[in-house]
Amino acid sequence: MLAPLLLITAAYIWINRPENLTIRAIEVTGELKYLKQEDLQPIIQPFVSTNLFLLDAKSLETELEFSPWVYSASMTKLWPDKLRIKIHEERPIAFWGADSMLNEFGEIIDAELPEKIGQLPVLYSPEDKGRGMVENYLRVQQWTREFPTPIAEFREDARGSWQLKLENGLIVNIGREKQEKRLRRFVVGYQRELADQIDKIHTVDLRYTNGFAVKWKSDWQLKQEASKKKG
Repeated sequence: MLAPLLLITAAYIWINRPENLTIRAIEVTGELKYLKQEDLQPIIQPFVSTNLFLLDAKSLETELEFSPWVYSASMTKLWPDKLRIKIHEERPIAFWGADSMLNEFGEIIDAELPEKIGQLPVLYSPEDKGRGMVENYLRVQQWTREFPTPIAEFREDARGSWQLKLENGLIVNIGREKQEKRLRRFVVGYQRELADQIDKIHTVDLRYTNGFAVKWKSDWQLKQEASKKKG
């Protein structure tokens, strides 16, 4: 009876020494678009200079998830000396104001992607309700799907009033009531009356009972835009 107990004790002491059965292979998996494995190495390395038995997997997961581009991380220990790390990368779908981004779940993330400026829309509300803004943005996209110019910005003010800015610079004030009805009315009005003049419009105000108001660009603004295009 004593011999097996001594053997188990010896094995336990041996496995509790970091230099025994050290981690020799680390595999990072996951669909990585913005992250590279070398970006994660400085986070991973301090934890893996040990063996799988002593590895603090939970702390490593937590540390990886502090990275702005990691949504979640999970570990699989492949005995005797391999660690597999699965990364679920953040998927930004929009900028949130000037300093942050929104992920696919409408959560605000402290990430930067300057190369996507002008390619992803800007969403913002003074309330940190990212998920609600994403849902409303998707609705607005659906309501304006027949309008040819993509949305560059979608903002909500403190009173809940919506405003769009399109990629051509056109500003659309929607208001806080009957947004779907107002936007659909605008799309119809565009198709009937404004399609050939859209580049001359500065602002459209939809906050009217039976129609909308149009503010035209000044001659000076039109000349400035023409000059930029030539340049």
